[in-house]
Amino acid sequence: MAAYLLVREVQVNESEALAAAVARTWPSVLEMIAPCELNAFESNVLTALRSLEGSEEPDSAPLRYELAALFDGDPSLRQRLLEEFNALDPGWESSGSNGSLPGSVAYLRSLIVPVFFATDRARTSDNAGEVAFGGLRGELTYGKTLIGIPDDHRIGTLEKPRPFRLRFRASPAKDVLVGSTSQRDPNGFAEEARTLLSHTPDKQALIFVHGYNVGFSDASVRAAQIAYDLNFSGCTMLYSWPSRGGVLSYREDENNARWTVRNFQEFLRFVLTEAGVEVAHIVAHSMGNRVVAEALAQFDTTMLPESSGRLGEVIFAAPDIDSSVFRQLAPAIVEQARGCTLYASSKDLALKVSYKLAGYARAGQSGDGIVVVDGVHTIDATGLDTGLLGHSYLGDRRSILSDIYSLLNHGHHPSQRFGLKAVQASHGPYWAFQADKR
Repeated sequence: MAAYLLVREVQVNESEALAAAVARTWPSVLEMIAPCELNAFESNVLTALRSLEGSEEPDSAPLRYELAALFDGDPSLRQRLLEEFNALDPGWESSGSNGSLPGSVAYLRSLIVPVFFATDRARTSDNAGEVAFGGLRGELTYGKTLIGIPDDHRIGTLEKPRPFRLRFRASPAKDVLVGSTSQRDPNGFAEEARTLLSHTPDKQALIFVHGYNVGFSDASVRAAQIAYDLNFSGCTMLYSWPSRGGVLSYREDENNARWTVRNFQEFLRFVLTEAGVEVAHIVAHSMGNRVVAEALAQFDTTMLPESSGRLGEVIFAAPDIDSSVFRQLAPAIVEQARGCTLYASSKDLALKVSYKLAGYARAGQSGDGIVVVDGVHTIDATGLDTGLLGHSYLGDRRSILSDIYSLLNHGHHPSQRFGLKAVQASHGPYWAFQADKR
């Protein structure tokens, strides 16, 4: 397709200007896209441009975001296109972050954060090259998704439109947005991760494993938000197991959390041996702790090749796992990791429900039965304002994120971290937040 056709086929003024910007980058596009893939790529670009037609006052921000995502395969080309877009309207240029996270791109007063993922969810969509995943079991798949986080993002917040504030449309400058999601073969995944890590000082990865009642997109957003709030200097990764994403699907999620363990082990082994990762930190939330705990208890890092990466910090946040089972698994886990931290709270209403369903206390519950295990730093978050249900404090509370930041970036012992006090219980010592520091 000749570049000028991009301009001729789109009649709306705004999209015509954007088409002209795309056209100016087209010679480089021809070098980036394989001939056999060019027609599909051209179709995607035209579809995005035409999406503005018929609107009297089109909002070009989401369009620019999606167009930029189409150029994800070549970061330098994508950045050139964004510069063309910003030249059309300097007012859209970001005045905040300039892309401090590895692999991120400043765009329209936001930062586009890449999240490398592995999932054994079944794929649900192939329309126009889009990739989506549902709650059924599937084959282990690798890929990357782009998440936009606004420059004025508040730590611990997932910004989105608020109808009660008469704001119905999402905007990159104000909201956390999901961009493109693309599948990779394992070799392509590893190559992109190695390329990103080659520009980082420590070659670290942060692997987020979500919990019960979480869809793929929500998990991707949470992974990006946590990495952004931690200002993580490595590669952000997500392992998404097939949670059905429904409040009434607890039992199904329990079964899938057991079923996915071997796939998570395969993913972790691949990351440590093939992706250029020297240190992999793991952050697990809620039922995702069952996946991580059972996988690591059966995972021997000493059997990996000598040049492989190693496990760094393993963080168990609000773990929805039988507390006695966790105590049994913990010694083997401690042997695999540089350090382990467990966050618990007696205000966690979700875990109280889980306790009633299972008949046994959860490892994420504090109080008299709080889990204290050698090699695991247990931190009681009851002193914090953990929200209505008290279960999502991992990503929603500044104090927790600040504590994790101190742990990952400085390796500080709890005694060196702000806001924690030592508590001596009859069954061993643990730590507790003194008050809400949000």
